[in-house]
Amino acid sequence: MIRFWGQSKFSVDPLKPVGCELFLREKIGDSWVLPDDFAQFPPQQIADLLLQTVPVLSKDLKNVSINLDPEQFIDPEFCAVLSEVKNQLLPVTLEVELTEHDSKFPVNSSEIQTAAKHFFEAGIDLIMDDVGSGSNQIDRTLLLNPYISEYKFAIQNFRKTRSLTSIIHSLSFWCELAAKNNKLFTVEGVESKTDLQLLINYRVNLLQGFGLARPVFLPIQAERSRRAVLPFTQK
Repeated sequence: MIRFWGQSKFSVDPLKPVGCELFLREKIGDSWVLPDDFAQFPPQQIADLLLQTVPVLSKDLKNVSINLDPEQFIDPEFCAVLSEVKNQLLPVTLEVELTEHDSKFPVNSSEIQTAAKHFFEAGIDLIMDDVGSGSNQIDRTLLLNPYISEYKFAIQNFRKTRSLTSIIHSLSFWCELAAKNNKLFTVEGVESKTDLQLLINYRVNLLQGFGLARPVFLPIQAERSRRAVLPFTQK
């Protein structure tokens, strides 16, 4: 059994939930876990789960995003089925986040670029997830720039146990690149009021992190007894 868990994305001014990132989880025994192999779930199964899940979200949310690893991203069937369901999700907008994960088998730059072009032509917004981490370095980002609408910078990938001020150079670089290329800029991994206060000095469009809202289980239509709790209460 698979379900989505959801974590809200917040606008900066005012600070309120405006979107939701969906994380696929698999039930093993009594626990919901990160699947060992996402390839075991065909594109149509993911699309069907989207259609069952999005209606339980708060109507205040404007968009939802799902993560695709490079192998999924270059699979033409994913673009095809997501193109079919995106209009059924309206007025909620569907977005795709290309993860920074290293590929289990070789995926070349040409395949990534071609897939990005197809999503773009299908009217599906693309998000470069965790820029500066894993495979989503500057070369791939610039290659896909014509098709990307948003960069996401994951604080947690850089600072680990360090303070946010220790990664200012990396944060500034990606913030400036987003502004230069007219992309939305999201900072994820926001954990405290101190983080928020520091980020005021940067051109940040969206925020995400445990300090604002943690991921929560999302029922599907057949399971719900009430509307899911998104958007979340701020902490």
